[in-house]
Amino acid sequence: MVLDKNKLVRLFLISAGFLVYFYVFKPKSETSALAPARPTTSQTAPLDVVHPSSPVAPFAALLQGKEKDITVENELLKVVLSTKGGTIKKVILKKFKDKHGKELVLLDAQSSNMGFSFPYQNALIETKALYFQTQAMPVYMVQDSGQARIVFRLAFTPSQYFEQSFTFSGNSYQIDYDWRAVGMEACFNTTAQPAFCWNMDMKSLEADDKADASRSTVNYYLLDQTFDKLKESATEVEAKKIEVPIKWVSIKQRFFSSAVIAQDAFATGALRMEPMVSPDVTKSVHLSLPLSAKDKAAAHGKFIFFFGPNDYKILKKVTKGFEQNLPLGWPVVKWMNQGLIMPLFAFLEKYVSNYGLVIFLLVIIIKLLLAPLSYRSFISMAKMQVLKPELDKIKEKYKNDLQKAQIEQVAFYREFGINPLSGCMPIMLQMPILMAMFHFFPHAIALRQASFLWANDLSTYDSVMRLPFTIPIYGNHVSLFTLLMVLSTILYTRASNQNGPKEGPMRGLSYVMPFAFMVVLNTFPAGLSFYYCISNVMTFLQQKLINYWVDADSIKEKLMARQQKVKQRGKLSFQSRVAASIEANNKKKK
Repeated sequence: MVLDKNKLVRLFLISAGFLVYFYVFKPKSETSALAPARPTTSQTAPLDVVHPSSPVAPFAALLQGKEKDITVENELLKVVLSTKGGTIKKVILKKFKDKHGKELVLLDAQSSNMGFSFPYQNALIETKALYFQTQAMPVYMVQDSGQARIVFRLAFTPSQYFEQSFTFSGNSYQIDYDWRAVGMEACFNTTAQPAFCWNMDMKSLEADDKADASRSTVNYYLLDQTFDKLKESATEVEAKKIEVPIKWVSIKQRFFSSAVIAQDAFATGALRMEPMVSPDVTKSVHLSLPLSAKDKAAAHGKFIFFFGPNDYKILKKVTKGFEQNLPLGWPVVKWMNQGLIMPLFAFLEKYVSNYGLVIFLLVIIIKLLLAPLSYRSFISMAKMQVLKPELDKIKEKYKNDLQKAQIEQVAFYREFGINPLSGCMPIMLQMPILMAMFHFFPHAIALRQASFLWANDLSTYDSVMRLPFTIPIYGNHVSLFTLLMVLSTILYTRASNQNGPKEGPMRGLSYVMPFAFMVVLNTFPAGLSFYYCISNVMTFLQQKLINYWVDADSIKEKLMARQQKVKQRGKLSFQSRVAASIEANNKKKK
């Protein structure tokens, strides 16, 4: 059984399209030469907006104070709040480790600062530079059903103060935030735009810094339920001014997100993202989110902060559209991930602790689900192979008349009840699953730092050898799982072609494509290459099994029998038409 020339052309086009898809969505490498050096947040001193000589001199004392930290922990988070700025100083995700195996610090005082800016007595107040007061204890432990509320107050006068409160719940990545300006309503109902501002340097958390940077960006969701993001460029500054209400903004890294969600909405937004030249920072983000008219009028508003993993089940529960922080591909591919791949993977990981085995079982189950399609494809290929000698005769007979040859081939296919595309359609129907895997594996947080065989981390490439030079696209390392994927593809291709006629260039192309995939997939996650490798081996075994069951002579007999029936029906139909014509003529004569 073998692919004919037309079949090989179709498969080549499909493979080429798949290869282009890989290349287009391949993580872009950072080019430090194009990214200008810029000091990190820690190197930039906070802007002191209150000076002793200014009209707000009586409140210059708010710039001075002793910083006090309050630590709040639940099962998932360890958060440090500070009286300086009355805000979040440090966030640790307790269930995860960084690339060095240490506690995962999502942000700290050196990488992040946030606060409000608003006018007061002809000056601009930035709360991040001022010292708040609090009655909170130094440490809080929040149990599963418990809560802890921390309140910070910035008093300008006994009757004028700005207050912030943070409410923590057990077993949650969310922090409820409430702010109010008492006796200061006039400060917020001005032509000036009071705004929430957040500057954050994205820490380098993954072993593959380039892949981490290329998949890090700023996502945002508008009040009209439109999702968008800044371009995930690794070498250029990305900035956008949004003139419509915004529901939430997320500083999204490859596996983790830091987000602010408005209860009402932010009026507009200015978002900026810059590449960073630093081994510890991938990108720098600056957010300015003016308050809504409703919040300004009330001098009061509520947000939710989210600091956690890009896990679909967790993101889905946060707020509307928040699961889109996890990129799952185009609509059909996204549906395939949400409806099949992710539920199946989640089911398997409940019972199997080794993720290499989970991937292996995932291949087996998907192959079983696709078995009917695969069987039809193999049978169609077998029929085409049986009829190939007759097709060759038609091509030879009408070799000088291409149009006539095509007409005769169509008639020939109809005579035997064969659709020449039937062997290709099952492969086309499987493409969304292959594309879904391409998006699933790079963002599957379950595979992060999961080891299997020689791979220390299935979420990134497995490097068995470092090269002293860098090959464009391929990289500066050798991935063994990618090599095994290439070998398994060649094995399957050779098994498909060994009994067929020599087609010259077309046969050669079937061997070239695996090496093209090797170049592209070398920097992709080891889990993805392992999946494709096992899938190729299973397809090879599946083909061998079907070949064992399917008898070419039996197929030929059935095809010949069908041909005779078609001819007989045609003959009887012709005789019936002749008889009907004679009878009609006789009636006319009478």
